[in-house]
Amino acid sequence: MSRARRLIQRLFPVVVSVGALVALLRMVDVSAVLDAVTWRVATWLVPALLAYGALTLLLEAVSLRLLVPRARPGFDGWTAARIKCASYLLAIVNYTLGQGALAVLLRRRAGVRLAEAASIVVLIAVIDLLVLLGLALPGALVGGSGAPVVRAGVLAVAGIGFLAALAILRAPGSLGPLERIRSLSAFDALRTTPLSRLARLAALRVVFVSSFIALSACAFYGFGVAPRPGAFIVGMAVVAVVGALPIAVAGLGTSQAAVLYVFRDLAPAPTLLAISLVFTAGLISLRVAMGLFVAREFTREALEETRVQEP
Repeated sequence: MSRARRLIQRLFPVVVSVGALVALLRMVDVSAVLDAVTWRVATWLVPALLAYGALTLLLEAVSLRLLVPRARPGFDGWTAARIKCASYLLAIVNYTLGQGALAVLLRRRAGVRLAEAASIVVLIAVIDLLVLLGLALPGALVGGSGAPVVRAGVLAVAGIGFLAALAILRAPGSLGPLERIRSLSAFDALRTTPLSRLARLAALRVVFVSSFIALSACAFYGFGVAPRPGAFIVGMAVVAVVGALPIAVAGLGTSQAAVLYVFRDLAPAPTLLAISLVFTAGLISLRVAMGLFVAREFTREALEETRVQEP
């Protein structure tokens, strides 16, 4: 890959984030955005962020240990937590870069093949998406109008599609022309992880995703906005997916646009923008702190390894 192309790839998320934020700020009264931020916000959000950081780091470490049962000696829960923290710093720049860093560190610290490590990262991401869909489905059915039914139908189709794909990946025998796709190393963990372990992983990720939604609710309540639970879960599922797209820095700009669109009937635009900006800033600050103070050397290791592997 040429230097110019690498530079473009690295700058693209920054350009998207800056462009989206500038466009959003032009659409609202900036003074109203600033006025919406009060000390009440900190009293709700700071304790919630600290609790969220501790709980999710524990869940991430347990999830990784669960999927690497034959790790080399020394790969304990604390090491798993630290390599996850190291990936946070790179994920702020780009979600895909963070996932790649986690796979690299798993290979080096757990003693598994890079393909196996990457498939573990993919498996966790897929389960998280399935859990998001599963939590959003009941919320989408709240209300009797046609729109909730349509939303629920879309979520149900997406969830069934993912479950069907999982079943196909694990089906015995050859799939004919599709066997080459199924045999890709990225799907190794999806194919081979025992169902009992998948069920335990799903339970862990339900708590993980639920904690994200609870943290989001604390941000809204901190600004004096009380959303209905069902609609809020559906909306935050959409925001989470948009924010995870690897086209912006930590979802900055894209997630704000999603919040303004999804919750447009819940509060004025300046308030929604303030909620989203403070929430995103809080998450970024939390992950930067965790990465710097818990796993700084692992972050350097992952970044150096990633650069070496670039074509």
